[in-house]
Amino acid sequence: MSTRDSGGPRVASSRGGYWTRTRRRRLSRRSLLRASARAGVGAAGLALVGCSDDEPAPQELQQQTMPQQDEPPEPPELQQQPSQQQSQATGQQAAQAEPPSAPLRGGIIRVWLATEQHDRWDPHRSRFRHTRAAHSLMYNRLIRPSSASTGELEADLCGLPEMPDQNTYIFSVEPGAVFWDHEPANGRAFTAEDIRWNIERQQAAVDANGLPDPHFFRRDAYDRTNSAEATSNESISLTTAAPDAGYLASVHASPFAWMTSPEAAEQFGEAWRDDPSDVFLNSGTGPYTPLLYNGFELTLVRSGNWWRGDSAWAEGITFTSGDANNIVSLYGAAAFDRADFPLSNETVEALREQYPDHPTHELPLASAVELLAPLSADPESPLADPRLLRAVSVAIDRSQLIERLYRGHGRASGPLPWYLDGWSLSEQQLATFPGYRNDRDADLAEVTQLLSAAGAIAGSSVLPLVVADLFEGFFPGSGESLRSMIADATGLQVELENRPFAEAIDQLRGGERFCFLGWGAVPHGADPIDDWRRTLHTSGSGHWSDDANAQLDALIDDMSTTFDLAARQQIGRQVQEILLSGEVHQWRIPLLNGIQLGLHQPWLHPDPRLFDYAWSTDHLSTSWLDTSLDAYPVGRELPPREEESAEGG
Repeated sequence: MSTRDSGGPRVASSRGGYWTRTRRRRLSRRSLLRASARAGVGAAGLALVGCSDDEPAPQELQQQTMPQQDEPPEPPELQQQPSQQQSQATGQQAAQAEPPSAPLRGGIIRVWLATEQHDRWDPHRSRFRHTRAAHSLMYNRLIRPSSASTGELEADLCGLPEMPDQNTYIFSVEPGAVFWDHEPANGRAFTAEDIRWNIERQQAAVDANGLPDPHFFRRDAYDRTNSAEATSNESISLTTAAPDAGYLASVHASPFAWMTSPEAAEQFGEAWRDDPSDVFLNSGTGPYTPLLYNGFELTLVRSGNWWRGDSAWAEGITFTSGDANNIVSLYGAAAFDRADFPLSNETVEALREQYPDHPTHELPLASAVELLAPLSADPESPLADPRLLRAVSVAIDRSQLIERLYRGHGRASGPLPWYLDGWSLSEQQLATFPGYRNDRDADLAEVTQLLSAAGAIAGSSVLPLVVADLFEGFFPGSGESLRSMIADATGLQVELENRPFAEAIDQLRGGERFCFLGWGAVPHGADPIDDWRRTLHTSGSGHWSDDANAQLDALIDDMSTTFDLAARQQIGRQVQEILLSGEVHQWRIPLLNGIQLGLHQPWLHPDPRLFDYAWSTDHLSTSWLDTSLDAYPVGRELPPREEESAEGG
């Protein structure tokens, strides 16, 4: 039975009056100019902040199939900003005799994010990464990765569960966990019954009218929960139908596993799905609540009843989007605290020279450059022999490709990308395998042996190579570079063709066979078991290669039921080793991941986990600002609430 009031939807209290008024407000152009001036944003930067009350309609962007972290065309030459903040920044760390030894509260973090590229504010029906970045500061999960790269789990809304057996998980709600002190939940306690409701809503996947809704993208994941029983306000028992070692990480600690309030579904209705312009259609337990969204700028403010004392150090966080070319000038004017994506690495290197005392950082580009090489069941196809495809993999000069695509800022990746600490093979281990060795002559000799064993005669076999149009658009000429690299090393004829990404994927899924160059999917977690079960296991729905291997299937099955983390990681390393050795056919061949360079203002003290891959925006809440530094922009303020401003729209 629900622990919420059973007499129908809650009536908003007087505290909710602010929330209702705030939902109706939009920042006027005049107010935006004033707020931008406070932040140090000049007229040239207004395109980046946004100057209109009009908000773009949501679009199912093609960017869901391409990484949103790779380099755009290089911005124009750096603009010199003779601002007071810039002159003060140099050497200011030396002037700070006693830097703070612990995080300080206060200040406003300002960073770039393409806030106009979001889909839905309903946390159960969103899948865009920019929306997820905002949600990560407004919502909590039952548990979470302590680091996106290692995948080790820690408490969030609940502590780590007790497991009386391999099918049962008993979660206890953390003391003090509450929803925001605004309507519709009005600051009430988060309960075990809320957990049950969130899981069952994901499983039901219906809209406010009870009709099936395909936007519940994680229904299959939540269907892994066999039962959910709230045994008290603070405790819930979840079961799975069979032992499932990936259940916690893949379902309850996944990047989109947000918990919201039942009152929100009752009050927001289908506006929650259909109105992307109204950021106040959110109801969370997280450290920050929405203050402003005008389509180009999103400002969050610290929740008045945030229930943890170890985070939410900044008073507010502002995400600003627009013309990336303005980031350079805005960083120089102290209007941004970070300079990394979407700037090119060349631009960041120039900024590093301009501000040599500013701390630097790097971020892995989460989507691997990947070659798909599925085996064909057609004996006449050159893709029917795994030895020929193995030769193609070894023939690729990964170091040359890193230089060609990312100008040297990248690293070769094995079956798991190098940034997944504890799961991927070390750089030293990887360098012992063909295709990754620092001995090109040995690799070419192995290519010759493989082709000879396959009976391939130079010039007689034609290898079809398809390049994703999005990939070729980002890296013009990359397809030809790979074609010539393979042809020169193997003597094969390589026919090159560009195709739309979605079309090529549909063709591979439907049984057409060709080699395909593009970006791989961003890992949803460090633990690869779900992805491997889907794409490498013979019975996997995403296994598009006409091959089977009982040894590989057995390892994946074993990994799926091994609950000890270290033991599961060891099995994962075995899987990688047999793929790299050629013992089994590796039809998905990750080649490399790029590296994004960055730097940040001296007053920003980022949580190091902020620079993990992809799903790390929530660590802005554990980053903090030293507002006592002279260079910190003292005029940086939160935008005023509409009712506090004497100026109208």
